[in-house]
Amino acid sequence: MSWKILTDTGSNIREINDLPPHVTFDIIPLILHVQNEDYVDTPDLDTEMLVEKVSEASSSSSACPAPGVYAEKFGGADNVICFTISSELSGSYNSAVQGREIALEENPDANIHIFDSHSAGGEMDLLLFKAVELVKQGVNFHEVVDALNEYHQTTYVGYMLKSIENLVKNGRVNKVVGSIVGLLNIHVIGVRSEEGTIKMSNRARGEKRALKTFVSDLVEAGFSGRVLEISHVNNKPLAEKLSDMILGQFPETDVRIRPTSGLCSFYAERGGLIVGYERV
Repeated sequence: MSWKILTDTGSNIREINDLPPHVTFDIIPLILHVQNEDYVDTPDLDTEMLVEKVSEASSSSSACPAPGVYAEKFGGADNVICFTISSELSGSYNSAVQGREIALEENPDANIHIFDSHSAGGEMDLLLFKAVELVKQGVNFHEVVDALNEYHQTTYVGYMLKSIENLVKNGRVNKVVGSIVGLLNIHVIGVRSEEGTIKMSNRARGEKRALKTFVSDLVEAGFSGRVLEISHVNNKPLAEKLSDMILGQFPETDVRIRPTSGLCSFYAERGGLIVGYERV
C-alpha cells in the first residue's frame, strides 16, 4: 500500500529523509500577500527578506491553496494523511476537505484523512514525525488516524513573540495588546486554545525574563521533558538559549531546532519562537 504524508506550510518541515519506498512526503505552500507582492511559501523563500517586507508594509495577508491544488496532491496513493494549520487561523483545512471530495470522485477507494492540527509550527512538526513513525511500523490507515488523534491529546504549542504587529493587522490578536508590546519591549508569551486560536498567556519585559517566564509556563502546562521542537524566525541564538535552559532542567530532552516556514515567519515575526512539545 502506498502512502503520501502531506502538510501545508503551517508546519516548518521541508523534507523528511529515510522514508521507505512506498511513502512520499510533500508540502502544499500557502501564499503570502505583502503590500502588492505575492510570495509562495516554498523551501527557497527568503524568510529574512519576507519579515523585513512585512515590517514595512501597511497591509499583508495569507491565502490558502485552492481545493484543486489539494486534490492533485492527494492523487497517486492508496493512503493519504494531510496536516493543516488550525482551521481557526486559515481556510487551508476547509480547502483541503473540498480537495478530498474532488480526489475521491476520481479514486473512491483511496483513504484520505485531513488532520486539523488546531495549531502551527512545532506542534504540527511533532504530529508529522509521529505519522511517519506509525507508517514505518506498518500500521494500517485507520490505526494511524486513531493513533494520531490520541497523540494529539499529548501535544501542545507555545509562542514567545517580540512583535505581534502582523497578528494585529490580520485580526488574530487584540490591538491594545499589540500596542503595549511595541512600546515597552515586552515579549508576548502565548499558547493555542483548545479551539485552535492564539491565546496570550503571559508577558515579560526583556529577553532574559521572557525566557524564564516561557520555560516556567511550559512546565506549568505539563511539558514532559521528552521532545521539544523549537522553531525560530531568523534567531537561532535565542532558540539555543531556550534549549540550554530546558536542558538545564530536563537533561534528557530531545531538543530539535529549525527555522520557521514562510507562513510561521510571517505571523511570528522577527525573532519569534514557536515551540511544540509533549505534555504529561
